[in-house]
Amino acid sequence: MTTALRVAIEGEATPDQTAEIAELLPCGDIDRLEWRPRNQWDLSFEPDELAHLELSMWQAYYRNQPAKLFSLLVLTLNKQAHVSRPRATLAAMWLTKGAVRFARMKDNYERVLPDIIKAYRVLKAPAGMDLTAIAAAELRWWVVRRDLGLSSGEAAGEAIARLYSVIYGVPFERVAEAGRLRGLAAEVRDRGAEDDPDGPGGAGSAYWPRVAQLLRDSYRSLDEAVAK
Repeated sequence: MTTALRVAIEGEATPDQTAEIAELLPCGDIDRLEWRPRNQWDLSFEPDELAHLELSMWQAYYRNQPAKLFSLLVLTLNKQAHVSRPRATLAAMWLTKGAVRFARMKDNYERVLPDIIKAYRVLKAPAGMDLTAIAAAELRWWVVRRDLGLSSGEAAGEAIARLYSVIYGVPFERVAEAGRLRGLAAEVRDRGAEDDPDGPGGAGSAYWPRVAQLLRDSYRSLDEAVAK
């Protein structure tokens, strides 16, 4: 991890540091993926592409590849919000800072809400969107995953669906299936890694293919729900 990235996550990033980090991205296999050139919030996305990116992020996280994970997060934000690479990088830094602080907390999780709100503000979310509600829904998904562990699938799916409902401005029932499938994907990953003799950093051939399919189904379901 570069000095600029470490400083940005632990404190405030200067414009020069943000530019430096952006120049280092992307890395590895994501060099082959196209960056969106637009610089405005847009709800459209390519479901299979986002599913692939999320799968890659999960794998990088559990294989302890922080630089690759951060690069993938930046690219995912670029694809989802249609903002420039430097802006996506800055939003990723705020989200990462919030996640790092959250990982160290035992209670009073709401202290990370300002970091999440700043990330969505950097992504140029429309003025009419309730950023506090979005941040609270995002945080709820984090809390459920940590507190319930292997049994978090159903609750995580509900939390994800509520996040989708707020972001996309659609009824919860319309995105419930997309949330359920993504929550199930997380549980399949957790249970598979628990039983894998190679641990969470292993190849995971017994569970990653199933996780990949569930993520594809989830994002396709979300795409259909939003299109309606």
